[in-house]
Amino acid sequence: RLTAPSKGFTLAEVLITLGIVGVVAAMTMPSIVGKYRAKVLRTKFLQANVIVQDSVSQMRNDEVDLNEVINKRDSSTINKYFKNGNCVLPENASKVGYKNLSGSQFADTAVATVLEQPYCLANGMTLWFVRLKETNIVGDWTSGFVDINYSLLAVDINGWMQRPNAYGKDVFFWFYNGNTGALSPTGSTFNIDSNVSNLYTKCNKSSINAESGAGCTAEALNDPYYFDKLSL
Repeated sequence: RLTAPSKGFTLAEVLITLGIVGVVAAMTMPSIVGKYRAKVLRTKFLQANVIVQDSVSQMRNDEVDLNEVINKRDSSTINKYFKNGNCVLPENASKVGYKNLSGSQFADTAVATVLEQPYCLANGMTLWFVRLKETNIVGDWTSGFVDINYSLLAVDINGWMQRPNAYGKDVFFWFYNGNTGALSPTGSTFNIDSNVSNLYTKCNKSSINAESGAGCTAEALNDPYYFDKLSL
């Protein structure tokens, strides 16, 4: 009795199929990874917004001035309102090497914004208390910088040891008004008489500005696809 020959794939056909699958995977994998990273960063970003808003709201209810806490480096009060994660912290922002949104410049070359007093949040995020300066015209009409009484909070939403470590990608800013106790995402209007507010009332994505990306918090909050549009 004769039996029909069994049908199957030849080695050449298997290799060709695997090659096609490999090419398709290579083409689609970056997109899949990028979308996953964007989703993770957005989730962390929204968590960071809740943390800073709730903490500052509690301080406001207790009539605690965050500016005063920052200026006095009052760690006990900070620990009271921001749960500490007790993780390893950098000596300063220069040790981290934060860059602007485009990655073209190191952010610490911007003399108007100084990230200070790194603090570890319970979820591993890095909270920075930021001192601001504003431009000032002195007697000989040369430009200088003077300290002002407004503050920023900056959060590295995935911790300082993880990239991209860039403003507007995983580092976001909130503006604190000591006169009202209000905390506003940068990229919104602060209604203050200060030149420095111009740096943070819009999402500046210019590659020539060391602070580009520092004003993108409001846009990231309002646009659910903000992180999908980034080069991650």
